[in-house]
Amino acid sequence: MTTEGRTAPESEVLRVPGFRRLWGANGFRFSAAEVAGFALPITAVTTLHANPFEVGLIFVFSRLGYLLVGLPAGVWVDRWDRRSVLLWSDAVYAVAFAGIPLAYALDVLTVPHLVATALVGSVSGVFFDVAHNSVLPELLPKDRIADANARLQTSSTTIMAVSPGAAGLATRAVPAPLLYLFAVVCHLVSLWMVKGIRPAARERPPADKRDFRREIAEGIRFLFRQPLLRLIVCQAALNNLGAGIMLAMLPVFLLDEVGVSSWVFGLLSTLGAVAGVLASLLCPRLRRRFGEIRMTMVFSALAPFALVAAPLAAVFRGAAVPLVAAAQILIGFVVVGRAVAVAGLRARATPLAYMGRVTAANGVVTQGATPLGGLIGGVLAGLSSTTVALWVGVAVTAVPVVLLLRSPLRSHRTFPPEWEA
Repeated sequence: MTTEGRTAPESEVLRVPGFRRLWGANGFRFSAAEVAGFALPITAVTTLHANPFEVGLIFVFSRLGYLLVGLPAGVWVDRWDRRSVLLWSDAVYAVAFAGIPLAYALDVLTVPHLVATALVGSVSGVFFDVAHNSVLPELLPKDRIADANARLQTSSTTIMAVSPGAAGLATRAVPAPLLYLFAVVCHLVSLWMVKGIRPAARERPPADKRDFRREIAEGIRFLFRQPLLRLIVCQAALNNLGAGIMLAMLPVFLLDEVGVSSWVFGLLSTLGAVAGVLASLLCPRLRRRFGEIRMTMVFSALAPFALVAAPLAAVFRGAAVPLVAAAQILIGFVVVGRAVAVAGLRARATPLAYMGRVTAANGVVTQGATPLGGLIGGVLAGLSSTTVALWVGVAVTAVPVVLLLRSPLRSHRTFPPEWEA
């Protein structure tokens, strides 16, 4: 543990210089991701006149990172210097994003170029995320990770609430491909901030004792053999599976069946992000007062109740918009609240040497569940209706509540010392 992590007051992680720089870098990186994510389909549709298949292809490639390189990335991040991984990720992001406005200016921008950029960005994001989560215990004591993640949640949800609207207004003045210049600048600033981080030194196995497949297997085995980690990953995967169904079907239900305008749909999404900001500010206090285990139980139990307003909107069409607004607000609050409660648990239960591999394996399972949920939602809607799909999404998010009630967690309020890695 670095000395800077020990001298900071327990109440404020932002007083730790290394974490403060990481927090700032994460904010700039997240701003770039939000603006780039907004600009990608706009560029495809309005500038290149891409057809629906091409737009869908761009979306798929923008989500392939964890499925393609998630597990090996965990091994590599555990082997490599994590600060260097963050630096290289920012550099690759900046180069990839800079290619879009350059190609646009030269009038050679194509859909395959956007697909390639989406893939490079997705893969770089995996390395940045895994290294980012893995380096936190090298900057802070493990019992401060939850507070650090609460700070990260606050900034990311605030950016999520502001960025789409700001980027939308910007497209009235400049073409969508030029928004990537903002993303490039954000990644260069992030790179500069990461350069000032000085993580604690850690032991790494000698090169002659490394076995790639064995190291991947060790990360997966640790994730699913450690009871707390297994419960958290299964719970998150089921939540994301249900959320994937809801995310895929809500646009169809609102825009096509209910007939709301696109700006109303955007406003509904913003409500969820604003609720997430409030949760990230309030929930650290709740976690300290009631305990992280108790908070995990409560917010997981609230998840299906937060989602239920969405399928109810299909029953009460006249109140569809207010009901979906209520669902978005509750979902935003519950998702961030649960993330704040759970954030420190994985770090405290995982040895530092396994952090990258466990983080990556967790990401593959949980991140892969969301597109799977979207696929299931589409199939259900095709076979029956969007209403049925929405109800199934609610039912799936109720399963983790059963897992929690049957787990050893229900008898604990805070993290037991004997579970500490």
